[in-house]
Amino acid sequence: MNGELSPARTLAADLLDEWSRHSRFADALLSQALDSSQLDERDRSLAAELFLGAIRRLETLDCVLQAFCSRPLPSLGPSILNVLRLGAYQIIFLGRVPTYAAVDSAVQQVKELTSSGVHKLVNATLRSLDRSLAKDILQTNEAVIKRALPLGVDQWCYFDLDIFTGPDDDPGRYLSQVYSCPDWLTRRWWGRFDLNGAAAVCLGSVLRGPATLRPNTLRTSADELVTALTNMGLTAGWMAEGPGVWAHQIIPTQNHLFLAGHFQPQGFTAMQAGVFTQVQPGQTVLDYCAGLGTKATHLAELMNDNGLVVATDISTEKLKHARTNAKRLGIGCIQFLSLDELISRFKPASFDVVLVDAPCSNTGVLANRPDAKWRIKPQHLQELARKQMAILHRAADFVRPGGALIYSTCSIEPMENDDLAAEFSRSHETFTFDADKEYLPYISHDPATWRDGGYLARWYKK
Repeated sequence: MNGELSPARTLAADLLDEWSRHSRFADALLSQALDSSQLDERDRSLAAELFLGAIRRLETLDCVLQAFCSRPLPSLGPSILNVLRLGAYQIIFLGRVPTYAAVDSAVQQVKELTSSGVHKLVNATLRSLDRSLAKDILQTNEAVIKRALPLGVDQWCYFDLDIFTGPDDDPGRYLSQVYSCPDWLTRRWWGRFDLNGAAAVCLGSVLRGPATLRPNTLRTSADELVTALTNMGLTAGWMAEGPGVWAHQIIPTQNHLFLAGHFQPQGFTAMQAGVFTQVQPGQTVLDYCAGLGTKATHLAELMNDNGLVVATDISTEKLKHARTNAKRLGIGCIQFLSLDELISRFKPASFDVVLVDAPCSNTGVLANRPDAKWRIKPQHLQELARKQMAILHRAADFVRPGGALIYSTCSIEPMENDDLAAEFSRSHETFTFDADKEYLPYISHDPATWRDGGYLARWYKK
Protein backbone atom coordinates (compact mmCIF):
# COMPACT_ATOMS: atom_id res chain seq x y z
CA MET A 1 0.00 0.00 0.00
CA ASN A 2 3.12 2.17 -0.21
CA GLY A 3 2.68 3.50 3.31
CA GLU A 4 -0.70 5.08 2.59
CA LEU A 5 -3.49 4.69 5.11
CA SER A 6 -6.75 3.22 3.89
CA PRO A 7 -9.54 5.71 4.68
CA ALA A 8 -12.15 2.97 5.07
CA ARG A 9 -9.98 0.93 7.45
CA THR A 10 -9.00 4.04 9.38
CA LEU A 11 -12.63 5.02 9.84
CA ALA A 12 -13.53 1.47 10.92
CA ALA A 13 -10.73 1.50 13.51
CA ASP A 14 -11.81 4.90 14.82
CA LEU A 15 -15.41 3.71 15.10
CA LEU A 16 -14.40 0.51 16.87
CA ASP A 17 -12.35 2.58 19.32
CA GLU A 18 -15.28 4.89 20.01
CA TRP A 19 -17.68 1.98 20.42
CA SER A 20 -15.41 -0.07 22.70
CA ARG A 21 -14.58 2.90 24.93
CA HIS A 22 -18.01 4.48 25.26
CA SER A 23 -20.54 1.68 24.46
CA ARG A 24 -22.46 3.83 22.01
CA PHE A 25 -25.07 2.25 19.73
CA ALA A 26 -23.17 0.92 16.73
CA ASP A 27 -25.77 1.76 14.06
CA ALA A 28 -26.11 5.37 15.21
CA LEU A 29 -22.33 5.74 15.49
CA LEU A 30 -21.80 4.37 11.98
CA SER A 31 -24.57 6.43 10.42
CA GLN A 32 -23.25 9.65 11.96
CA ALA A 33 -19.71 8.92 10.81
CA LEU A 34 -20.69 8.03 7.23
CA ASP A 35 -22.92 11.11 6.93
CA SER A 36 -19.96 13.36 7.76
CA SER A 37 -17.36 11.45 5.74
CA GLN A 38 -16.11 12.04 2.21
CA LEU A 39 -15.75 8.34 1.41
CA ASP A 40 -16.95 6.99 -1.91
CA GLU A 41 -19.57 4.24 -1.95
CA ARG A 42 -17.03 1.43 -2.08
CA ASP A 43 -15.13 2.70 0.96
CA ARG A 44 -18.36 3.42 2.84
CA SER A 45 -19.42 -0.17 2.30
CA LEU A 46 -16.03 -1.53 3.42
CA ALA A 47 -15.94 0.66 6.54
CA ALA A 48 -19.42 -0.50 7.55
CA GLU A 49 -18.60 -4.18 6.92
CA LEU A 50 -15.38 -3.98 8.94
CA PHE A 51 -16.88 -2.09 11.88
CA LEU A 52 -20.07 -4.12 12.26
CA GLY A 53 -18.36 -7.37 11.29
CA ALA A 54 -15.69 -6.96 13.97
CA ILE A 55 -18.39 -6.35 16.58
CA ARG A 56 -20.37 -9.33 15.33
CA ARG A 57 -17.33 -11.66 15.56
CA LEU A 58 -15.57 -9.97 18.50
CA GLU A 59 -15.20 -12.98 20.82
CA THR A 60 -14.02 -15.23 18.00
CA LEU A 61 -11.47 -12.69 16.79
CA ASP A 62 -9.99 -12.31 20.27
CA CYS A 63 -9.84 -16.07 20.76
CA VAL A 64 -8.03 -16.58 17.45
CA LEU A 65 -5.70 -13.61 17.85
CA GLN A 66 -4.56 -14.69 21.30
CA ALA A 67 -3.43 -18.01 19.83
CA PHE A 68 -0.98 -16.20 17.54
CA CYS A 69 -0.02 -13.11 19.55
CA SER A 70 3.05 -13.34 21.78
CA ARG A 71 1.56 -10.88 24.29
CA PRO A 72 -1.74 -10.93 26.20
CA LEU A 73 -4.21 -8.97 24.08
CA PRO A 74 -5.31 -6.58 26.88
CA SER A 75 -1.69 -5.44 27.31
CA LEU A 76 -1.73 -3.97 23.79
CA GLY A 77 -4.29 -1.30 24.67
CA PRO A 78 -7.68 -0.87 22.99
CA SER A 79 -6.53 1.01 19.87
CA ILE A 80 -3.83 -1.50 18.89
CA LEU A 81 -6.15 -4.39 19.69
CA ASN A 82 -8.91 -2.95 17.52
CA VAL A 83 -6.52 -2.66 14.57
CA LEU A 84 -5.58 -6.30 15.08
CA ARG A 85 -9.25 -7.30 15.24
CA LEU A 86 -9.98 -5.57 11.94
CA GLY A 87 -6.96 -7.18 10.29
CA ALA A 88 -7.97 -10.63 11.51
CA TYR A 89 -11.57 -10.09 10.42
CA GLN A 90 -10.47 -9.35 6.87
CA ILE A 91 -8.15 -12.36 6.71
CA ILE A 92 -10.69 -14.83 8.11
CA PHE A 93 -14.06 -13.58 6.94
CA LEU A 94 -13.52 -11.34 3.89
CA GLY A 95 -12.15 -13.52 1.14
CA ARG A 96 -12.37 -10.64 -1.35
CA VAL A 97 -9.73 -8.64 0.57
CA PRO A 98 -6.13 -9.67 -0.23
CA THR A 99 -4.15 -10.66 2.85
CA TYR A 100 -1.35 -8.24 2.04
CA ALA A 101 -3.80 -5.35 2.02
CA ALA A 102 -5.24 -6.30 5.42
CA VAL A 103 -1.80 -6.79 6.99
CA ASP A 104 -0.08 -3.76 5.45
CA SER A 105 -2.97 -1.51 6.38
CA ALA A 106 -2.87 -2.72 9.99
CA VAL A 107 0.88 -2.13 10.19
CA GLN A 108 0.55 1.39 8.81
CA GLN A 109 -2.29 2.20 11.20
CA VAL A 110 -0.28 1.03 14.20
CA LYS A 111 2.74 3.07 13.06
CA GLU A 112 0.47 6.13 13.14
CA LEU A 113 -0.65 5.26 16.66
CA THR A 114 2.75 4.59 18.26
CA SER A 115 6.48 4.58 17.53
CA SER A 116 7.16 1.82 20.05
CA GLY A 117 7.77 -0.83 17.41
CA VAL A 118 4.60 -2.76 18.25
CA HIS A 119 3.82 -2.71 14.53
CA LYS A 120 6.28 -5.62 14.22
CA LEU A 121 4.17 -7.66 16.62
CA VAL A 122 1.01 -6.77 14.65
CA ASN A 123 2.69 -7.85 11.41
CA ALA A 124 3.93 -11.12 12.92
CA THR A 125 0.57 -11.94 14.54
CA LEU A 126 -1.49 -11.43 11.41
CA ARG A 127 0.94 -13.24 9.13
CA SER A 128 1.12 -16.20 11.51
CA LEU A 129 -2.67 -16.31 11.58
CA ASP A 130 -2.83 -16.27 7.80
CA ARG A 131 -0.25 -19.04 7.42
CA SER A 132 -2.25 -21.22 9.81
CA LEU A 133 -5.55 -20.75 8.03
CA ALA A 134 -7.20 -22.94 5.41
CA LYS A 135 -10.55 -21.86 3.99
CA ASP A 136 -13.49 -23.40 2.14
CA ILE A 137 -13.73 -26.61 4.14
CA LEU A 138 -17.28 -27.85 3.53
CA GLN A 139 -17.62 -29.99 6.62
CA THR A 140 -15.98 -30.64 9.95
CA ASN A 141 -15.62 -33.58 12.30
CA GLU A 142 -14.63 -34.39 15.84
CA ALA A 143 -10.95 -34.72 14.92
CA VAL A 144 -10.64 -31.04 13.97
CA ILE A 145 -13.46 -29.46 15.99
CA LYS A 146 -11.07 -27.45 18.19
CA ARG A 147 -9.52 -25.80 15.15
CA ALA A 148 -12.62 -25.45 12.94
CA LEU A 149 -14.54 -22.20 12.59
CA PRO A 150 -17.98 -21.91 10.92
CA LEU A 151 -18.07 -19.28 8.18
CA GLY A 152 -21.52 -19.92 6.74
CA VAL A 153 -24.12 -22.57 6.01
CA ASP A 154 -22.13 -25.82 5.82
CA GLN A 155 -18.94 -23.83 5.27
CA TRP A 156 -15.95 -23.90 7.60
CA CYS A 157 -12.34 -22.85 7.77
CA TYR A 158 -9.72 -24.43 10.00
CA PHE A 159 -6.37 -23.63 11.57
CA ASP A 160 -3.32 -25.85 11.85
CA LEU A 161 -3.46 -25.83 15.65
CA ASP A 162 -6.17 -26.11 18.29
CA ILE A 163 -7.80 -22.73 18.94
CA PHE A 164 -11.12 -23.40 20.62
CA THR A 165 -12.41 -25.20 23.67
CA GLY A 166 -13.93 -28.53 22.64
CA PRO A 167 -17.72 -28.93 22.87
CA ASP A 168 -17.28 -32.02 25.06
CA ASP A 169 -15.06 -30.10 27.48
CA ASP A 170 -17.29 -27.04 27.89
CA PRO A 171 -20.23 -26.66 25.46
CA GLY A 172 -21.12 -23.13 26.51
CA ARG A 173 -17.54 -21.89 26.13
CA TYR A 174 -17.17 -23.64 22.78
CA LEU A 175 -20.32 -21.97 21.42
CA SER A 176 -19.19 -18.60 22.76
CA GLN A 177 -15.80 -18.83 21.09
CA VAL A 178 -16.79 -20.07 17.64
CA TYR A 179 -20.06 -18.13 17.32
CA SER A 180 -18.97 -14.99 19.16
CA CYS A 181 -21.79 -14.73 21.67
CA PRO A 182 -21.51 -13.92 25.38
CA ASP A 183 -20.77 -17.00 27.44
CA TRP A 184 -23.82 -16.55 29.67
CA LEU A 185 -26.09 -16.42 26.63
CA THR A 186 -24.67 -19.49 24.89
CA ARG A 187 -25.06 -21.45 28.14
CA ARG A 188 -28.73 -20.46 28.29
CA TRP A 189 -29.26 -21.58 24.70
CA TRP A 190 -27.33 -24.82 25.21
CA GLY A 191 -29.47 -25.64 28.24
CA ARG A 192 -32.65 -24.90 26.30
CA PHE A 193 -31.93 -26.29 22.83
CA ASP A 194 -29.06 -28.82 23.27
CA LEU A 195 -25.72 -28.37 21.49
CA ASN A 196 -26.89 -28.67 17.88
CA GLY A 197 -29.96 -26.51 18.44
CA ALA A 198 -27.94 -23.85 20.24
CA ALA A 199 -25.32 -23.91 17.46
CA ALA A 200 -28.05 -23.27 14.87
CA VAL A 201 -29.38 -20.31 16.86
CA CYS A 202 -25.85 -18.99 17.38
CA LEU A 203 -25.06 -19.25 13.66
CA GLY A 204 -28.23 -17.29 12.94
CA SER A 205 -26.95 -14.58 15.24
CA VAL A 206 -23.72 -13.99 13.30
CA LEU A 207 -24.73 -14.57 9.66
CA ARG A 208 -26.63 -11.79 7.96
CA GLY A 209 -29.27 -12.90 5.55
CA PRO A 210 -30.47 -11.11 2.42
CA ALA A 211 -32.27 -7.78 2.67
CA THR A 212 -35.94 -8.32 3.54
CA LEU A 213 -38.41 -5.87 2.09
CA ARG A 214 -42.11 -5.37 2.79
CA PRO A 215 -44.00 -4.39 -0.35
CA ASN A 216 -46.17 -1.32 0.17
CA THR A 217 -49.45 -2.83 -0.97
CA LEU A 218 -50.92 0.63 -1.44
CA ARG A 219 -48.57 1.07 -4.40
CA THR A 220 -47.38 -2.36 -5.53
CA SER A 221 -47.51 -6.09 -4.86
CA ALA A 222 -44.89 -8.68 -3.94
CA ASP A 223 -44.98 -10.01 -7.51
CA GLU A 224 -44.49 -6.56 -9.01
CA LEU A 225 -41.69 -5.74 -6.57
CA VAL A 226 -39.79 -8.94 -7.34
CA THR A 227 -40.15 -8.27 -11.06
CA ALA A 228 -38.94 -4.69 -10.70
CA LEU A 229 -35.92 -5.69 -8.61
CA THR A 230 -35.05 -8.49 -11.03
CA ASN A 231 -35.26 -6.07 -13.95
CA MET A 232 -32.62 -3.95 -12.18
CA GLY A 233 -30.26 -6.92 -12.31
CA LEU A 234 -30.74 -7.80 -8.63
CA THR A 235 -31.34 -11.29 -7.30
CA ALA A 236 -34.72 -11.27 -5.54
CA GLY A 237 -37.61 -13.55 -4.65
CA TRP A 238 -40.58 -14.16 -2.38
CA MET A 239 -40.10 -15.12 1.25
CA ALA A 240 -41.40 -18.60 2.06
CA GLU A 241 -43.70 -17.23 4.78
CA GLY A 242 -45.35 -13.86 5.19
CA PRO A 243 -45.70 -10.84 2.93
CA GLY A 244 -42.04 -10.08 2.34
CA VAL A 245 -39.53 -10.12 -0.49
CA TRP A 246 -35.82 -10.90 -0.18
CA ALA A 247 -33.07 -9.35 -2.27
CA HIS A 248 -29.30 -9.54 -2.63
CA GLN A 249 -26.87 -6.80 -3.69
CA ILE A 250 -29.20 -3.99 -2.66
CA ILE A 251 -28.79 -0.94 -0.45
CA PRO A 252 -32.51 -0.55 0.30
CA THR A 253 -32.64 3.10 1.32
CA GLN A 254 -30.72 4.17 -1.80
CA ASN A 255 -32.92 2.27 -4.24
CA HIS A 256 -35.30 4.44 -6.29
CA LEU A 257 -38.21 2.10 -5.50
CA PHE A 258 -37.66 2.82 -1.80
CA LEU A 259 -37.61 6.55 -2.47
CA ALA A 260 -40.84 6.16 -4.44
CA GLY A 261 -42.48 4.41 -1.48
CA HIS A 262 -42.80 0.97 -3.05
CA PHE A 263 -41.26 -0.94 -0.16
CA GLN A 264 -40.17 -0.73 3.46
CA PRO A 265 -37.09 -2.58 4.76
CA GLN A 266 -38.29 -4.76 7.65
CA GLY A 267 -37.17 -7.98 9.33
CA PHE A 268 -39.05 -11.23 8.88
CA THR A 269 -40.46 -11.49 12.42
CA ALA A 270 -41.39 -7.80 12.50
CA MET A 271 -43.50 -8.36 9.37
CA GLN A 272 -45.29 -11.25 11.06
CA ALA A 273 -46.38 -8.93 13.87
CA GLY A 274 -48.53 -6.88 11.51
CA VAL A 275 -50.18 -9.97 10.03
CA PHE A 276 -50.70 -11.43 13.51
CA THR A 277 -52.79 -8.42 14.60
CA GLN A 278 -55.48 -9.40 12.05
CA VAL A 279 -56.41 -5.72 11.61
CA GLN A 280 -59.22 -4.82 9.23
CA PRO A 281 -60.07 -1.67 7.22
CA GLY A 282 -62.08 0.85 9.20
CA GLN A 283 -60.74 -0.15 12.62
CA THR A 284 -59.19 2.09 15.24
CA VAL A 285 -55.72 0.76 16.05
CA LEU A 286 -53.03 1.79 18.53
CA ASP A 287 -49.31 1.10 18.06
CA TYR A 288 -48.24 1.74 21.64
CA CYS A 289 -44.43 1.56 21.20
CA ALA A 290 -44.22 2.81 17.63
CA GLY A 291 -40.55 3.77 17.49
CA LEU A 292 -39.72 4.66 13.88
CA GLY A 293 -43.21 3.63 12.79
CA THR A 294 -42.30 0.61 10.68
CA LYS A 295 -45.06 -1.54 12.15
CA ALA A 296 -47.54 1.34 12.23
CA THR A 297 -47.16 1.80 8.47
CA HIS A 298 -47.64 -1.93 7.96
CA LEU A 299 -50.87 -1.80 9.96
CA ALA A 300 -52.07 1.09 7.80
CA GLU A 301 -51.26 -0.85 4.62
CA LEU A 302 -53.11 -3.91 5.90
CA MET A 303 -56.10 -1.63 6.56
CA ASN A 304 -55.84 -0.24 3.02
CA ASP A 305 -55.22 3.19 4.59
CA ASN A 306 -58.85 3.10 5.75
CA GLY A 307 -59.49 3.71 9.46
CA LEU A 308 -57.24 5.19 12.13
CA VAL A 309 -53.80 4.12 13.34
CA VAL A 310 -52.44 6.02 16.33
CA ALA A 311 -48.67 5.69 16.71
CA THR A 312 -47.18 6.75 20.02
CA ASP A 313 -43.72 6.58 21.56
CA ILE A 314 -41.72 8.20 24.34
CA SER A 315 -39.24 9.52 21.74
CA THR A 316 -40.48 12.56 19.85
CA GLU A 317 -37.43 12.29 17.58
CA LYS A 318 -38.45 8.78 16.51
CA LEU A 319 -42.00 9.95 15.87
CA LYS A 320 -40.63 12.72 13.66
CA HIS A 321 -38.84 10.14 11.52
CA ALA A 322 -41.94 7.92 11.54
CA ARG A 323 -44.06 10.78 10.20
CA THR A 324 -41.58 11.34 7.35
CA ASN A 325 -41.57 7.64 6.53
CA ALA A 326 -45.37 7.46 6.40
CA LYS A 327 -45.37 10.36 3.97
CA ARG A 328 -42.85 8.54 1.74
CA LEU A 329 -45.17 5.52 1.69
CA GLY A 330 -48.20 7.64 0.85
CA ILE A 331 -50.07 6.74 4.05
CA GLY A 332 -52.61 9.17 5.47
CA CYS A 333 -54.48 7.32 8.23
CA ILE A 334 -51.78 7.50 10.93
CA GLN A 335 -51.78 10.04 13.76
CA PHE A 336 -48.43 10.42 15.53
CA LEU A 337 -48.92 11.36 19.17
CA SER A 338 -46.78 11.64 22.28
CA LEU A 339 -47.91 9.58 25.26
CA ASP A 340 -49.34 12.70 26.91
CA GLU A 341 -51.29 13.52 23.75
CA LEU A 342 -52.59 9.97 23.57
CA ILE A 343 -53.89 10.10 27.13
CA SER A 344 -55.49 13.51 26.66
CA ARG A 345 -57.23 12.64 23.38
CA PHE A 346 -58.31 9.04 23.90
CA LYS A 347 -60.20 7.51 26.78
CA PRO A 348 -59.59 3.95 27.99
CA ALA A 349 -61.18 1.22 25.86
CA SER A 350 -60.98 3.33 22.68
CA PHE A 351 -59.22 0.92 20.31
CA ASP A 352 -60.18 -2.20 18.40
CA VAL A 353 -56.58 -3.41 18.31
CA VAL A 354 -53.60 -2.44 20.46
CA LEU A 355 -50.09 -3.52 19.46
CA VAL A 356 -47.28 -3.46 22.03
CA ASP A 357 -43.91 -3.96 20.35
CA ALA A 358 -41.99 -3.87 23.62
CA PRO A 359 -38.37 -2.84 24.18
CA CYS A 360 -36.43 -6.08 24.61
CA SER A 361 -33.06 -7.80 24.68
CA ASN A 362 -32.94 -8.19 20.85
CA THR A 363 -31.61 -11.74 21.14
CA GLY A 364 -33.61 -12.79 18.07
CA VAL A 365 -32.05 -10.18 15.78
CA LEU A 366 -28.38 -10.15 16.79
CA ALA A 367 -27.17 -10.64 13.21
CA ASN A 368 -28.49 -7.16 12.37
CA ARG A 369 -27.89 -5.60 15.80
CA PRO A 370 -24.53 -7.13 16.73
CA ASP A 371 -23.70 -4.69 19.51
CA ALA A 372 -26.85 -5.65 21.45
CA LYS A 373 -25.32 -8.94 22.62
CA TRP A 374 -22.42 -7.11 24.26
CA ARG A 375 -24.70 -4.60 26.02
CA ILE A 376 -27.18 -7.03 27.52
CA LYS A 377 -26.30 -8.77 30.81
CA PRO A 378 -28.10 -11.65 32.56
CA GLN A 379 -29.67 -9.38 35.16
CA HIS A 380 -31.11 -7.17 32.42
CA LEU A 381 -33.57 -9.85 31.34
CA GLN A 382 -35.50 -9.65 34.59
CA GLU A 383 -35.40 -5.86 34.49
CA LEU A 384 -36.71 -5.89 30.93
CA ALA A 385 -39.48 -8.34 31.81
CA ARG A 386 -40.70 -6.02 34.58
CA LYS A 387 -40.65 -3.07 32.19
CA GLN A 388 -42.42 -5.04 29.46
CA MET A 389 -45.17 -6.13 31.86
CA ALA A 390 -45.70 -2.56 33.02
CA ILE A 391 -45.99 -1.34 29.42
CA LEU A 392 -48.36 -4.16 28.47
CA HIS A 393 -50.51 -3.43 31.54
CA ARG A 394 -50.83 0.26 30.62
CA ALA A 395 -51.53 -0.47 26.97
CA ALA A 396 -54.24 -3.00 27.87
CA ASP A 397 -56.39 -0.18 29.28
CA PHE A 398 -56.89 1.14 25.74
CA VAL A 399 -58.45 -2.09 24.38
CA ARG A 400 -62.23 -1.99 23.99
CA PRO A 401 -64.36 -5.01 24.97
CA GLY A 402 -64.07 -7.56 22.17
CA GLY A 403 -60.85 -5.93 20.97
CA ALA A 404 -57.44 -7.51 20.58
CA LEU A 405 -54.19 -6.95 22.46
CA ILE A 406 -51.00 -7.98 20.64
CA TYR A 407 -47.60 -8.32 22.29
CA SER A 408 -44.42 -8.67 20.24
CA THR A 409 -40.68 -8.76 20.87
CA CYS A 410 -37.55 -9.49 18.85
CA SER A 411 -36.26 -11.60 21.74
CA ILE A 412 -36.10 -15.39 22.00
CA GLU A 413 -35.85 -15.43 25.80
CA PRO A 414 -38.80 -17.11 27.60
CA MET A 415 -38.63 -14.58 30.44
CA GLU A 416 -39.57 -11.84 27.96
CA ASN A 417 -41.95 -13.96 25.92
CA ASP A 418 -44.17 -16.90 26.84
CA ASP A 419 -43.36 -16.66 30.56
CA LEU A 420 -44.45 -13.03 30.51
CA ALA A 421 -47.54 -13.83 28.43
CA ALA A 422 -48.57 -16.51 30.95
CA GLU A 423 -48.11 -14.08 33.84
CA PHE A 424 -50.19 -11.42 32.06
CA SER A 425 -52.98 -13.95 31.50
CA ARG A 426 -52.95 -14.92 35.18
CA SER A 427 -53.10 -11.32 36.37
CA HIS A 428 -55.62 -9.95 33.84
CA GLU A 429 -58.83 -11.97 34.02
CA THR A 430 -60.64 -9.65 31.61
CA PHE A 431 -58.35 -10.86 28.79
CA THR A 432 -58.62 -14.26 27.15
CA PHE A 433 -55.40 -15.67 25.71
CA ASP A 434 -55.88 -16.62 22.05
CA ALA A 435 -52.56 -17.64 20.47
CA ASP A 436 -48.81 -17.12 20.48
CA LYS A 437 -45.92 -17.91 18.17
CA GLU A 438 -42.16 -18.02 18.59
CA TYR A 439 -39.68 -17.71 15.74
CA LEU A 440 -36.07 -18.79 16.16
CA PRO A 441 -33.32 -17.47 13.89
CA TYR A 442 -32.95 -19.81 10.94
CA ILE A 443 -30.55 -19.89 8.01
CA SER A 444 -30.21 -22.21 5.03
CA HIS A 445 -28.98 -22.29 1.45
CA ASP A 446 -32.41 -21.01 0.38
CA PRO A 447 -32.68 -17.24 1.04
CA ALA A 448 -36.48 -17.50 1.00
CA THR A 449 -36.38 -19.40 4.29
CA TRP A 450 -33.93 -17.18 6.21
CA ARG A 451 -35.48 -15.48 9.20
CA ASP A 452 -34.65 -13.68 12.39
CA GLY A 453 -36.24 -14.46 15.75
CA GLY A 454 -38.97 -13.08 17.95
CA TYR A 455 -42.27 -13.69 19.71
CA LEU A 456 -45.94 -12.84 19.25
CA ALA A 457 -48.93 -13.24 21.60
CA ARG A 458 -52.59 -12.26 21.22
CA TRP A 459 -55.43 -11.80 23.71
CA TYR A 460 -59.05 -10.69 23.33
CA LYS A 461 -60.76 -8.53 25.90
CA LYS A 462 -63.99 -9.90 27.35
